Amino acid sequence: HDQFGSYLFESQSARLTIAGKAVELTQKEFDLALFFFRHVGQPLSRATIQEVVWAREGKVDSRTIDTHVSRVRNKLGLRPGNGYRLAPVYSYGYQLEKTTD
Repeated sequence: HDQFGSYLFESQSARLTIAGKAVELTQKEFDLALFFFRHVGQPLSRATIQEVVWAREGKVDSRTIDTHVSRVRNKLGLRPGNGYRLAPVYSYGYQLEKTTD
């Protein structure tokens, strides 16, 4: 499993807990969230995100990616004050940033 602060990802069961509380995620949301956490501080392009998370489905439109990113941001509370911020990178993609309170 992967632990990032209070975020604990259990890959085998696609289970995420935050400070011990389980968060309901789809497999795609789990994969997307884990991908962001494994690349914290790095800007990730939509193309890269699509390649990694939607590899088997082939091309997905950017709205699909944006919708999933928005759900992950909300479900995981990725905003300043919780230690992490999931920010858009203009005309490129997204970046998960570690924030200081």
